[in-house]
Amino acid sequence: MIGNKTRRSIIFKLTAASVALFILMLVLSNFLIARRQQDIAENLTAQVESRMKGKTDDSVMVFIDQEEVRHLADFKLYALGVVLATGLFGGTIFILLIRRTLSPLAVLTEKVAATDMDAMAEKDSLVLKEGAYEIVALSEAFQKTLDKIYDNYEKERLFSVNVAHELRTPLAVLRTRVDVFKKKRGTMDPELESFVGSMEKNIGRLSDLVEEILFLGRDGAPEFRPVNVKAMAQELLFDLEEKAEAKDVALSLEGEDMVLETDDALLERALYNLIDNGIKYNRPGGRLSIVLSDKGEDAMIAVTDTGVGMDDEAKAKAFDLFYRADPSRNHDGYGVGLALVKEIARRLGGKIRIKDNHPTGTIFEFILPKKGLR
Repeated sequence: MIGNKTRRSIIFKLTAASVALFILMLVLSNFLIARRQQDIAENLTAQVESRMKGKTDDSVMVFIDQEEVRHLADFKLYALGVVLATGLFGGTIFILLIRRTLSPLAVLTEKVAATDMDAMAEKDSLVLKEGAYEIVALSEAFQKTLDKIYDNYEKERLFSVNVAHELRTPLAVLRTRVDVFKKKRGTMDPELESFVGSMEKNIGRLSDLVEEILFLGRDGAPEFRPVNVKAMAQELLFDLEEKAEAKDVALSLEGEDMVLETDDALLERALYNLIDNGIKYNRPGGRLSIVLSDKGEDAMIAVTDTGVGMDDEAKAKAFDLFYRADPSRNHDGYGVGLALVKEIARRLGGKIRIKDNHPTGTIFEFILPKKGLR
């Protein structure tokens, strides 16, 4: 008896299909050729009988003329055509069987390609219910591996959030101590002023990093309410105007008023990070523009800069946590901002994508549904 596992095996299925198709092609080709031979024999018998009519002796003389020779050549071509046709028929069926057998592999490939580690808890299982035994076993192995990776990822994420939470208090104390020190000292010599300024800057950087990590680790559901995106963008540009002037980057906003059903806190944080990133990686004398556009059921907020741009590798990894394309160019970031933007886009039911801004720079397209989650 053949076990269930063996019957579901790709090797067994394809071997059985090959043998069955070979037998079918052999029987079909022999049947068609035999039928043709029978027709020729019946035709020849009819000719002999017609020539024997009226003869009194038993002698028979058979003449093979050019017509009979042509019939013989036609039979050879017919036999060759039957073999080719049955071969093509069997090959086509075999290809269809292979495609049907391996179709679950294409489904598994799509599922694996669509896997997002930040949304693993919401994704369907990769395990396939139907298909060849080897493909089902492969899907189970993929699922087990991803479960292990996700568990480790969650542990690291929670550890980062806990560490960030513990750092908030000492950073707040340091910031307060520096402020008190500045007020007590009053006028300071250049060296001490430079030291205090450096302390303030780095405490600010660490505080921003802590807040972004904590923001990234929040699990609360978004609170959807009407939000005027243009008014929010104008306010953000005003807040970052001083930073843009220090970098000599011109800011602009284009598009009509746009009201979305979304979470204003999440959207504000995402836009702030995109604008801040566009200023940070821009060139002196460059430009940064925000363009609002209607896309039917969606709205698109495009943040365009004329900065250093990104190669294909950088685009693929830009939203990875702690990734920085070229840390030597800038020491103000930790690779958290864009990862947070991607997470916010996911929570709001939207998406974020990167395009080149010719001749130089980058376009971040932040796409959101107008009416909250679909």
